[in-house]
Amino acid sequence: MKKNNFWNRWDWLGLSIVFIVAVLIKLPHNSQGFFAFAYDQGRDLLAVARIIYEGHFTLIGPTTGLQGIFYGPWWYYFLSPLLYLSGGDPQKVSIFFAVLGIFTTLGIYFFIKYSTKSIPIAFGLSLIAAMSSTWMLGPTLIWSPSLVPPLMIIYFYILQKIFLNSRPIYYFLFGITAFLISEAGAAFGLMVVMFLFLTPLIFQKSFFKKEFLLTLLGGSLIVFPRFLFDLRHNFLISKSVFSYIKQANIYGEHLTYFQRFIQRSDLFLGFFSWSIVKGNKIIAIFIIVLIVVFLFYLYKNRKLFTKLANDKLLIYLLLFVSFLFLAFTIFKDRIWDHYLVGLPLIFVVIISRIMSFASQFKNAKIPLYTIIIFLVIFNFNTQLFSPFKINWLGGDADYINQKKVMDYISSKHLENYSVFKYSPAIFDYPFDYLFYWYERRGLLEIPKDNQRLIYLVIREESSKKYYKSGWYGDKTKDKTVVLERKKFPGDLVVEKHLKND
Repeated sequence: MKKNNFWNRWDWLGLSIVFIVAVLIKLPHNSQGFFAFAYDQGRDLLAVARIIYEGHFTLIGPTTGLQGIFYGPWWYYFLSPLLYLSGGDPQKVSIFFAVLGIFTTLGIYFFIKYSTKSIPIAFGLSLIAAMSSTWMLGPTLIWSPSLVPPLMIIYFYILQKIFLNSRPIYYFLFGITAFLISEAGAAFGLMVVMFLFLTPLIFQKSFFKKEFLLTLLGGSLIVFPRFLFDLRHNFLISKSVFSYIKQANIYGEHLTYFQRFIQRSDLFLGFFSWSIVKGNKIIAIFIIVLIVVFLFYLYKNRKLFTKLANDKLLIYLLLFVSFLFLAFTIFKDRIWDHYLVGLPLIFVVIISRIMSFASQFKNAKIPLYTIIIFLVIFNFNTQLFSPFKINWLGGDADYINQKKVMDYISSKHLENYSVFKYSPAIFDYPFDYLFYWYERRGLLEIPKDNQRLIYLVIREESSKKYYKSGWYGDKTKDKTVVLERKKFPGDLVVEKHLKND
């Protein structure tokens, strides 16, 4: 077998180890029902169920969090076959996303091996990703940003192909992938798309050509449903975007540019540290210093430095990270973690490229492989000792506890009853979906309005917020008798009330 053949026994061994580790880290919680089933998950599954079972097809997806600005419908249509094949079971859908997380880590191995031709680098970094506790390197959540990391791997591959072999099909796929990323994660995806439009100016030999029109065509196909919706609804989305640009509401703390620079620097350092050293910023800074020192020595080797300077993928990613930092420093509002969902994977690829150049130095392989072994050991996840053992009961947003509530209510075989659900989020889409799903399975009848028998489902019961907000008195009108009160894990309580005549 040729030495440079991708499918040699060391690749199979490395992939097998990464696969087993990823399975043991990412699958147990989801398979036992310990996964987030919160506002976004309930809302999305309810919308998808109505597409599947009621034919409510749509040109838009969920809201971005900004009034009048929506995602496209692709997330809903991605979920549709999953929900249909699972029979509407959120746990089975969640297991699919756990599997997606597993294959994302394998994708990291494939791309880094393809990019660097180094098994140790690909194995070490993908193993770290498999053990990582940051969801962004192998997401298992039923959430549209979970699609960003696997899409980013495809994005890197296509970009590398364009730089090496600019066939027209790659430009077309590049536009589709970039705009799909924007459909999965609005804030991060917007940065990807904005930088895409700058790419022909920066990499003129590769992108300032007629083939770039195919990139725009691919992107246009992705945004077309939203454009059609906008056209049919008097440009609702466009007006909302212009309104936001004109006068953006700041919900977070008001910071000066300098304060934002410091805060964003710490944020990016945190993402870098979680990408490679389990959140340890001190070691992360030490690694950054090592990289700077390495680049200084590399500069003295003109041949290798010229080769690095001509590494278009590395330059692209470094410029994109700089653009991302600048854009979010200008952005005045709070930065949520999922705004930077693709950043850890970018850091991993950048590190892999730098390691690849380091390995070309004489006598550098042993120190480099020592660093990789140290990073793997440092990132070791103790969950591997007992992967299926879970030592906590979960919270109110964990599916397992909400299912216990639903099983309890459905066991009563109720006919004429009302249900009110208290949630600090006001809308309790998770329970809305679960009632919808249980009714379709024939396990209960949908609650009705104005019935004498009332069930109250209360979240965060120990906080007594449902009293303080006035919700409890409003729902009972102080004219009900409590017949039964049952507590569930996750600070959930169900009360059975009967209205007085």
